[in-house]
Amino acid sequence: MQNKTYILLILSFLILIGSAIAFLIITEPEILPSSPSETIEECQNLAYSSPNAINLVFFSEKADAQKYSDYIAGIKPFDKNPLNIYYIPTYIPKCELYKEIAVLCYSKELIKKASSCPNDYLIVLKEEPSSIRSSAYMNVLSINTRHPKSVFPHEIAHALANLAEEYTPANLPSGQKNCVSSCNKFETEINACELGCSKDSYYRSIDRGIMRTLSSNEYGIYDENLIQERIISQVSSSPITGNAIYENCLDKNYYLIEAVYISQQNEIQVQSQTIELGCVGSNGYGNFNYTLYDNNGMPLDSKSFNAELIFTDAPGEIEIEGEIYENDGPFILKISAIPDVKKLEISHKEKITEINMRGIGARPCRI
Repeated sequence: MQNKTYILLILSFLILIGSAIAFLIITEPEILPSSPSETIEECQNLAYSSPNAINLVFFSEKADAQKYSDYIAGIKPFDKNPLNIYYIPTYIPKCELYKEIAVLCYSKELIKKASSCPNDYLIVLKEEPSSIRSSAYMNVLSINTRHPKSVFPHEIAHALANLAEEYTPANLPSGQKNCVSSCNKFETEINACELGCSKDSYYRSIDRGIMRTLSSNEYGIYDENLIQERIISQVSSSPITGNAIYENCLDKNYYLIEAVYISQQNEIQVQSQTIELGCVGSNGYGNFNYTLYDNNGMPLDSKSFNAELIFTDAPGEIEIEGEIYENDGPFILKISAIPDVKKLEISHKEKITEINMRGIGARPCRI
């Protein structure tokens, strides 16, 4: 009789343990984002235009953010497309001297800190010798403050609209539209048709525009239209966040994907996937595309970016002196944390990388 009691107790205990394990396996995961103290800084609002405007985040003091935002507000087409301007003075980004020639402040930590504000393009202001180039990679602009302020609209044109360099020589980014092989390929009004646009055999639409020389304060009509098209496309596809600054970003989450692009194999290797606290923002613009799908295979969100190229630029005697490099380090994708998302597909040059999005940054619920 006593043996039977022991057996029943053991069986009951095993059933209880089995039930607990099953519960852990089948229960929906509890999302555990990073703590606010680890990622969120105090977001300062410098100028608010509208819930649909592009958001710029400066990592600088207020006075410096004011100078650069006032400057770009006078450059077409930004003069008719007011921007939302934020700044974060409390975090000093870590920058590197890329290839010993350019300041580059792109990092996972910077991307996460920018999520303290509504963010589309991040501007780090750093004083370096004037020979050190400014740069643009993904949605991060690393600006050498010793350069003319025109370097700011130059770099943002790379990140926002994938504009090619109009000086020579330079590599032509895939999908660029401002350098063409013949004058009749300009689809809208131009200022001129001048030979020399990244390649000696390609044409540009203005003699001396911002994309060719930092002594200019205008893009030219054709480039302005290309940027205007991108502004309209981006603001029409962005979620409306209202007067969202620091408080609202505390209530939001996004997926953060860290990956490496290997150009020789046209391959993307994912290194980490997490869910983070803050506002999602954009990833710049280019010829890489991603699409999120739900459990039924329906697309939920789709955007483009450029994980491949780092643009570096400095003023020369006549034209810009610069070079475009292939990034060999990791890149960061910030993606909206949409309910019921199943997978992420990244496409580039007809190759698709598929990423399982279930259970990112999660662990089983406690019982």
